[in-house]
Amino acid sequence: MICEACKRKQTAAVNGNGWKAYHGKSEHVLSDLADGSVGAVITDPPYGTGANGVTARTASTSTKYRTTGAAELPEFAGDSLLPEAWSAMMSKVWRECYRVCGEGAVVLAFCDWRAFHPMLTQITSVGFKSRGVVVWNKGRGARPTKNGFRAQSEFIIYASKGKLRERPNPFYGDGVINCTTKVNNKRHTTEKPLQLMAELIKCAAPGALIVDPFQGSGTTGEAAIAAGYEFIGIEETEAYHKIATERLRNAER
Repeated sequence: MICEACKRKQTAAVNGNGWKAYHGKSEHVLSDLADGSVGAVITDPPYGTGANGVTARTASTSTKYRTTGAAELPEFAGDSLLPEAWSAMMSKVWRECYRVCGEGAVVLAFCDWRAFHPMLTQITSVGFKSRGVVVWNKGRGARPTKNGFRAQSEFIIYASKGKLRERPNPFYGDGVINCTTKVNNKRHTTEKPLQLMAELIKCAAPGALIVDPFQGSGTTGEAAIAAGYEFIGIEETEAYHKIATERLRNAER
C-alpha cells in the first residue's frame, strides 16, 4: 500500500513554457531534482509561528492570519505544527535545497520576527552562507499594536551557496523594500505582492533556474516568468497547487 506522501511524490508535474508546477511535499519533489541544477531558491515558507504559545501556534492558518472581514481562503500546510515538527520538516527541505543548488546560488526566504532565528539557523546549518537580511516595509496600513509598535515589517533572509557568481551587470538591491501588503483579491492567506517579488527576483543571476519549495498561489513564479527565468514551483496543498498552476499559465501568455 502506497502512503499518501508517496502518491503525491508520484504526481506528474504540470509543464508550461519554461516552468513546472508540482503538487507534493517539498522535500520529496526536491529529492528528484539534479545536484547543482538550481540557481536560486526564493520562497515564503510556513513560519510555524503567527502567535505566542503552543496552542496559538498550532491554530489553523485562517485563525492566525486572516484579518477581520477578509474572504475565507483554503488552509495551507506546514504552519500549524509543533516547534519540533516544524524544525524537522524545514531541516529536510533546506538540506535538499542545498544539494540541488549550484555553487553561487542565492537563497531568499521570508520570515517574521519570531521565525527569524530558527529559520536562519536552519538555513546556515546545512551549509548556506548568511549574507544579510532584507526588510519588507508594509507601511502604515499594517496591523497596529496597542501600546506597542505597528507590525509593518517582515524579513527576507539572504544567503548563498558559497561565493556569489560574478555578473556582467551587477545587481545592487535596496536593503529595505517599501511595498504595501496585498489586501484585495488575495488568492492566498499570506500572499506577497507581485511588486515585492519582482524586486527580489532581480537577485538571481541571469539564466538561473528559480525554485520555490512553498509556492502558495504562485507569486514567485509569475515574477520569475515575467523576468525571463525558468521556474519550478512546489505546493503541498492541492487547492493552492491548482491556483498557482492557473496563475503560471496566465503569466506565460
